[in-house]
Amino acid sequence: MSRKAVLPTWYYRQYPSDFRRGEEATLGILGWARRDCTVPLDEMALVLMHFWNVGFPGGPDWSENSPHVLVRQAQEYVGRCVAQFTRSMPPILKAARESGMTIVHVASGEDYAKRYPHYQRTCAEVNLDPPQKQPGAIRPRTTDMPTNVERYGPGWADFKDAPYDFPSIARPEGENELLCVYTHQLNSVLRNRGIWHLTYCGFAINWCLWHSPCGMVDMSRLGYTCGCIRQGVVAVENRESVRTRGNHDYAMWKTAHMFGFVVDDDDFIRAVQNAREG
Repeated sequence: MSRKAVLPTWYYRQYPSDFRRGEEATLGILGWARRDCTVPLDEMALVLMHFWNVGFPGGPDWSENSPHVLVRQAQEYVGRCVAQFTRSMPPILKAARESGMTIVHVASGEDYAKRYPHYQRTCAEVNLDPPQKQPGAIRPRTTDMPTNVERYGPGWADFKDAPYDFPSIARPEGENELLCVYTHQLNSVLRNRGIWHLTYCGFAINWCLWHSPCGMVDMSRLGYTCGCIRQGVVAVENRESVRTRGNHDYAMWKTAHMFGFVVDDDDFIRAVQNAREG
């Protein structure tokens, strides 16, 4: 009989709107509530997605003296990623590893994934074919869009991709951790293990973790329950949201309401540490 984790998850009650209040009808909505979700530990996976070493010790220099200083100015989130993940990820990963639950690392490209034997083992195991590409639009979407220079600043024109890798705090370890790049790979290794419940950490919850290959949009369409650890993700903020972390708050609501759940780091750690037979 497998051990089961009791995960105290947050969900959102999107009702009841009080229409007597006119434009303030949403003031009647009940909002956040918690419920315990009991999941067999061997049917859960911690998905660490797009942890880059930019700004971390040993990674590409992202200081004011960086050769990519103009690109740095378009990436307001890097400092927050370094500070938050340095604090939150070691205890989360330690608890997950000690519990024996499946840990999957998702790289943003094969260029650095191929350096790890974990990716070679994934490629050897995958038994699902990649989906066939459909014919695309008759005209490339860049035709009527602002350029990268317009959106991200003048440094982007000469930017050569930094030597991405995993930071030391979130690097694949041991022989049992998995490494994927594409959705069909993640789907295959999860199905092979009977896993359906995915808890995501990484950057960025409102960008990569939702929309990139292996993200919540792809995996929820395949039937997986997806959620995140609130303290294990960072959102891309903008001028209007950065002071209040408004995009992060919105992302918590959308993740819980659209994909499955949100859990706090302490609750996740306790749940996997205290997983019991039954």
